Amino acid sequence: MMNMQNQPNSFSLFEQSNVDSKVPRVASAIAKDVVGQIGVLEGCAYLTCFLFLVVGYHAFSDGIFSCIVTLASVVQLLGLVLTLMKVIKQRSFGMISTKSLQLYIPVYVLRLSCTLFNEGYLPIDRSGDWAYQVADIASLGIVICLLLRSMNNPTVKEENFPVLPCIVGCFLLACFVRPCHNLGTWSDVTWTASVYLETFVMLPQLKLVSKQNNVESLTSHSIACTAIYRGLNFWFWFVCRRELIRSRCPSSFPSYFIVGALALQVILLLDFVYYYAKAVVNNCEMMLPTFAV
Repeated sequence: MMNMQNQPNSFSLFEQSNVDSKVPRVASAIAKDVVGQIGVLEGCAYLTCFLFLVVGYHAFSDGIFSCIVTLASVVQLLGLVLTLMKVIKQRSFGMISTKSLQLYIPVYVLRLSCTLFNEGYLPIDRSGDWAYQVADIASLGIVICLLLRSMNNPTVKEENFPVLPCIVGCFLLACFVRPCHNLGTWSDVTWTASVYLETFVMLPQLKLVSKQNNVESLTSHSIACTAIYRGLNFWFWFVCRRELIRSRCPSSFPSYFIVGALALQVILLLDFVYYYAKAVVNNCEMMLPTFAV
């Protein structure tokens, strides 16, 4: 009789080949979408970001795992640059949420108040000496520029969002649940508060997008950059979660809160990423599902 244990599972082989064929298809479709929908200036922004990452990796990074944090910040910066280009090009904010931009301000201020003066949460390679902070400073500058432009440009009317309660609540939570990675308590609080608050940043944007069902191309590219940034950030701190535990604060409870907040940030954008990939693969306009209540 034939030995069935040595026979390959035809169904599993079919599944594997099906997945292997879909991955390059999705990748090529996304690349085609990026090339087809962006203009010259946007293309220059993508090229500049790519060159910065390549040159920065070889010249200003030691090529170790911690450089992922700097890479994530640069990708986030690219998303904000694309948003600014969209506003300048179309002379309107379209589907850009000013509430999300308002939440970005305290996120960057809190994070920079820690990373500019303390080394605890910085990448340990050379990119942590200046590149990581410069990316955040540039991102903060673009957010301020966008908010100033929103005063003189038409914006979509948004529903009320509790911006101030979110800021106060996240700061108070960070006062009680925080890692002790830095010697100073204040810097630990500000960095932790920025992580907690960043969980709420994209909620107004996603809420605004869901009301219109479809997403403008450059807005979708910007949100996709944010999704990549959050995925890389979560990956780094999930792997390095034990680094958040110190002898003066031996509890692992705060590290679970940090990793949990980062995981929630990724989960909130997974739905968007799925419909974005589906739209570019099928070569159609990105549409979000609607639910009748």
